[in-house]
Amino acid sequence: MDQVFTGVYYPDDGSERIVGQIHHDPKMASAHLNYLLATQDSNLDAVTILLEGLVREAGQWDVKQVVADLPLDSAMYSRFRQAGFSPLAKQRVFRSAQFRNRQEQLAGGWRTWTSEDIPAMRRLYQALIPPLIQTVEPLTRREMLGMVYYDANGALQAYADLVYGPKGAWVLPIVNPQTEENLSAILAQMINDLPERYGRPAYLTVRSYQPWVEHALESLDLEVGPEQVFLVKYLTHRVKVSADFSFAPVENGKPEPTIPMMPIQNHRE
Repeated sequence: MDQVFTGVYYPDDGSERIVGQIHHDPKMASAHLNYLLATQDSNLDAVTILLEGLVREAGQWDVKQVVADLPLDSAMYSRFRQAGFSPLAKQRVFRSAQFRNRQEQLAGGWRTWTSEDIPAMRRLYQALIPPLIQTVEPLTRREMLGMVYYDANGALQAYADLVYGPKGAWVLPIVNPQTEENLSAILAQMINDLPERYGRPAYLTVRSYQPWVEHALESLDLEVGPEQVFLVKYLTHRVKVSADFSFAPVENGKPEPTIPMMPIQNHRE
């Protein structure tokens, strides 16, 4: 069952209250900050206090991290940093309000993925997603079956993770930059082939580690949102473990390798 917590902080100075909500899908290792409501009259120092309270609550759910999306020019960015959030990537969200016509005929095509596609998807994922981000960005959110694109030679060139809600479809495309086909055409066909939209808009999220995808979407007739920053607050810390054999070629002066294993203890006030 999904876990949701809404926190409200009333500053002692009588300024406007601040409200925030976090959500955790049990299939995911991360909790997500759904929203943070504050006005121009709100005490920004209170934002840090509220964020720390939300993080403590997420710690009770045994999640590994809390993630958040924030406008890059937000006045709250420094408060997120004070609360221990770190930037992982920049991102933009492109909105498609209706179905689009394909720009050109492609040799391959999009279809719903099956379990047989997972090995090829994982290879593409591991090749394109930076290792640091892989700990936060899963291969798929497993909300529903996504889509895959194979070229005429049967090689996987792209896949799209999908999450549907009442307000629209969220899409995260992972695309091979070395494909010989037109990237804009591949993405236009993906938007056109999204299943079960029923008139709902599609929101395509593009992270800065895939600049070729952002460039391709900019050539399409889509609404472009403001630049955002993708933030993470880790709830695990590194624990030293003894090695059964030497890592001399790669140790670089760190003979005891570390891995994130132990949840940070959370204490209620």
